[in-house]
Amino acid sequence: MNDPDAPKDFTYQLRARLADNLFVHRRRAGYTHEKLAELAMVSMAQIAAIENGHALGLLHTWVRLAGALSLPLDELLAGVTWTPGEIEFEIDAGYKVEFEVEAPPEPSP
Repeated sequence: MNDPDAPKDFTYQLRARLADNLFVHRRRAGYTHEKLAELAMVSMAQIAAIENGHALGLLHTWVRLAGALSLPLDELLAGVTWTPGEIEFEIDAGYKVEFEVEAPPEPSP
């Protein structure tokens, strides 16, 4: 049986990983929230919400952020991978956090 906390843990881990990635790349670029918001045409509130782990952001937001930071999108998404049947996050600290989930049942013919 699935752990009822797994989806919540997954969402938390995903938001934390993406928040770290955006924060690190924004700081490396030397941008404030205001400057990145201007370049990416994304609100400062949205950038802060992503960095604080309160929001995931939509795909077009991530594309704009990557463009504004002159990065390929996969660098902002680094450490987030998915394989059918399991959820895996690669943590830069040299270890992995993995969650196993059951694959959905096959549809009946």
